[in-house]
Amino acid sequence: MRAPEAIWIQISMTCIKISLVVMTVLFIRQDYPAVLGLLLGTVAALVKFYLLAGALSKSIDMSSSKASTYIYSRYVTRQLFTGAVLIGALLIDGINFFWAVGGILLPQIVIVGGQVFSSIKTMIKSSRKTG
Repeated sequence: MRAPEAIWIQISMTCIKISLVVMTVLFIRQDYPAVLGLLLGTVAALVKFYLLAGALSKSIDMSSSKASTYIYSRYVTRQLFTGAVLIGALLIDGINFFWAVGGILLPQIVIVGGQVFSSIKTMIKSSRKTG
């Protein structure tokens, strides 16, 4: 089992790579509001992901009731941060709101996509062994 920091770094780097590729394509198409929206969303997602990892690491050493309260307060903080970023993306001209949402969802997409890819890879390997 890998350390949580290694997992956080791997997911973050994958998000950054995907985001940079998509932003490059959007930049070539001269869709600057989409580039700014994706940049804002990706940065916000990485900050939220970092805060989540920190909260989980810190709560491990707490009693269960104290950890529960701490995790809940950090959850609310992350959700308020997300709301503020999305409201900013909605109100600021020159930032595409939908690309900001996509950037915020990028870590979840990477995690789920990685699991789906891993499952498909395992199924293909097992079918080759039996076939």
